[in-house]
Amino acid sequence: MITILIADDEKLERNGIKFLLKRENEEFQILEAANGKEAVGILQKKHVDILFSDIKMPYLTGLELAKQAREMQPDIEIVIFSGYNDFSYAKEALHYGVVDYVLKPVDPIEFHETFLKVKQNVMERDVRKEQYTKQQDYLGKYFLLNYLYYGKSEDWTKAAELIYGNDNELGQYTHMILAGSADHFFEVDEEKLLYQLRESIQRQFLYLNLTAGESLFLFKEKFSDYGMVAEELYQFFKNKYNTECYFAVREEISDYQEMPNALSELEKVLEGQFYQPKHHVFLWGREDSPDDMEKIEDSEVLKSITEDIKYKDVIHLRQDFKKLEQKYRTEKQFSEMYVKFVFSNVIKEVYEAISSADVKELSKQVDKLYRCRKLQDVIDITDKAVQELEKYVQEQNQGFREEITKIKSYILHHYAENLNAEILAKRVYLSPGYLSAIFKEETGVNLNRFIRDIRMNKAKELLENTNMKISQISKSVGISNNSYFCRSFREYFGSTPESCRKGTVNDESIDSQI
Repeated sequence: MITILIADDEKLERNGIKFLLKRENEEFQILEAANGKEAVGILQKKHVDILFSDIKMPYLTGLELAKQAREMQPDIEIVIFSGYNDFSYAKEALHYGVVDYVLKPVDPIEFHETFLKVKQNVMERDVRKEQYTKQQDYLGKYFLLNYLYYGKSEDWTKAAELIYGNDNELGQYTHMILAGSADHFFEVDEEKLLYQLRESIQRQFLYLNLTAGESLFLFKEKFSDYGMVAEELYQFFKNKYNTECYFAVREEISDYQEMPNALSELEKVLEGQFYQPKHHVFLWGREDSPDDMEKIEDSEVLKSITEDIKYKDVIHLRQDFKKLEQKYRTEKQFSEMYVKFVFSNVIKEVYEAISSADVKELSKQVDKLYRCRKLQDVIDITDKAVQELEKYVQEQNQGFREEITKIKSYILHHYAENLNAEILAKRVYLSPGYLSAIFKEETGVNLNRFIRDIRMNKAKELLENTNMKISQISKSVGISNNSYFCRSFREYFGSTPESCRKGTVNDESIDSQI
């Protein structure tokens, strides 16, 4: 709503201006001042879009008021009314940025035309402000994402200045929650999503979209249970959007310099979604408690171990084996023979996965296991078999490097298609979680981020070298949502697709915009 201030020492004149404004059939907030001094007091307290002022008033003339109004609120639109047909007044009025100089008695038609002009100025100013604010926001997120990915302190400084104007405010975000979705959920309308989310959870947070399938939430509150916050987020996405998201929660970060490493840790934690599909919140740095282990079914753990062995995923095999060990240490209702049967099956699966395994050695180890009298001895024998698989996989590492090369090549040639860890893992016969882990280890880049890098750089190439429409380019790089493509492009490069096409903004010139 436009706010208008009418300054005139004659009440009848003020009422006349209000009457003319009512004829515009629009809603305004109208303020009144009986003299220039009173008008200055209002301007000190309230934002005003348009000032209508008589030129001759007590305490301050209209021209003096115009000068002070311009100093206090540089974007204000000023119209002066006067009964003096004197060019010197008009000339001086223009010096103070007065938009128009209207003679009394006011002609309704002339007033209407003047009002339309100043209203248009206000609307154009608001559009420019909104565009500038958005550009600052995109640039801020561009530098913050660069900092989280590469850890350069200068990127942090620029992000802090653009988002909040200083380091202190941004540095107050001490908790991180990484959200993941397998169905490209985060291509949704971001403004609508964030409005609904803030209404729902009633918390202050900073939101960063990483890829179509991942977003990062940063929080300030030091004494909240962020496991519960993640549960709130899960329920929000499930109830409002009917989508299943997964969340990795990071303990408190003591210093912003920890953030890049913390994000990398959360990416690893989020890989747990492939192995525990019934779980949707994963807490970094917390071991499963005995109570948690009691809730895990034997079949769930053993199924994970079977998958780990099948795909030679020694990273998660070690984690799942630890869960199995902890489960049987804490639960006493299982018979000795049943426990031995479970662990002997793990040994058999391990040896079957090792192509060079000695069948006689397998038989020897299983026989030795059944003669054990202590649970620790059973665990030790099984652990030795797991170590054999780890050694075998390490020797085969060159083969996995070839698999990563295949995946990179496939992405480079099929970036326009629907791509995620599950789809890509099937092409090289690895588990999605293991592919994500070794891809990050081999390339230093998260798999989803690598896909986004390829798509964004290909889009930039098409913008610079073709006449394709932006909507066509969006689809050709695998992003069906045009709005999401433009937003993602701005946050990735720090400039709009249109600017990239015109060649007016590029990576090297971003610094000059700050």
